[in-house]
Amino acid sequence: MNRLGPEDYQSNRHIRKILRLAGATRQDVFYDLGCGKGQLCVVAVTEFGVRKAVGIELHRGRAAKAAEYVRELGLSDRIEIWNEDYMESDLGEATIAYCGHTETEEDVPHFEEQLGARSRFVSLFLPFVGVVPTAVDYPFYLMKLPFKKTDDASLWISEVLSKKATLEELYEELDSDREYRYDRRLFSRLLRERFPGL
Repeated sequence: MNRLGPEDYQSNRHIRKILRLAGATRQDVFYDLGCGKGQLCVVAVTEFGVRKAVGIELHRGRAAKAAEYVRELGLSDRIEIWNEDYMESDLGEATIAYCGHTETEEDVPHFEEQLGARSRFVSLFLPFVGVVPTAVDYPFYLMKLPFKKTDDASLWISEVLSKKATLEELYEELDSDREYRYDRRLFSRLLRERFPGL
């Protein structure tokens, strides 16, 4: 699968939401999966004081710009930029990981294996299908490990929308959000796989 995301960047206001939602502290090691220009890592280190930040970016040009940006700010001792696929990266040191990409079939087992117990994972627009979020500050969802899974579709949908809702209402919400781009076929397949009674 091509894991090159669009060249979308979070505003500093949204970056702070991500890090507040995750409860970032000086004890944390923050990983940005698909880091673009590296701004999340910079804010994590300079404003939230995380011990270390790692930005992983598959696009060679973006990774090079992020590394140069970090060098210019004099933060190379606390921020690393890796030019590689985050699904092939060692995430074992991360206590917080953020990913703004759309979920794929392998994400839940992969991150369960890669991230340590009590790590926190923040996603954009949706939590993993079947994983109950620990906290929400829309458009971001926090999921603590070990992931709290459910096979109750109604419960999951209600947690996603922060209200009792149907699957049709979930689709209406997703389709009406102009900022949210998702693969409806893949999402529908994940729903059927994780909620067999749906």
